[in-house]
Amino acid sequence: MAAPEATPLEPCDVPLALGALLLRAAAEAQEQRPLLGVSLVDAVLARRHELTRREAAEMRLSCQAVAAAAPDTACFAAMLARAVGYRDRLALAHCLCEVMASGETAPEDVATALWLSEHLLFVAPRDLSRSRAG
Repeated sequence: MAAPEATPLEPCDVPLALGALLLRAAAEAQEQRPLLGVSLVDAVLARRHELTRREAAEMRLSCQAVAAAAPDTACFAAMLARAVGYRDRLALAHCLCEVMASGETAPEDVATALWLSEHLLFVAPRDLSRSRAG
C-alpha cells in the first residue's frame, strides 16, 4: 500500500480502505474536538454499505486493522485518491455528510464533514451540493 504509484484497488478492498481513512480522520479529529466518534463511523459505514449496527461495528474492526498498517493520513488519503474510483469516494462523502447533517448537529459539524470530504476524499465541492441541500 505504500507504493508511490498506487494501482486501482480490487473492488472488495475499497470499502475497508475508505473506512480506514475515515477512522484515521476520526482519530485525528478527536484530538481537536470529539466530533467523529466510533458511533459516527459506524453510522457512516452502515449507511454506505446497508449494514446493521452490528455488521458496521464488525466492519470497523477490520478497517482498524487496515488503518493501523497504513501510512500517515495525508499520504494514505492521496494514495486512495489515486487508487479508488471517484464514485466510491463520492458515495462515502455523501454518506458522511448525510449522517452528520441528520439529527441535532451544529452547522460546524456539517462544515467539518464537507471539509473532510473535500480534503481527505478529494471530492469536488460542487459534487457535494446534494448533501449540503439535505
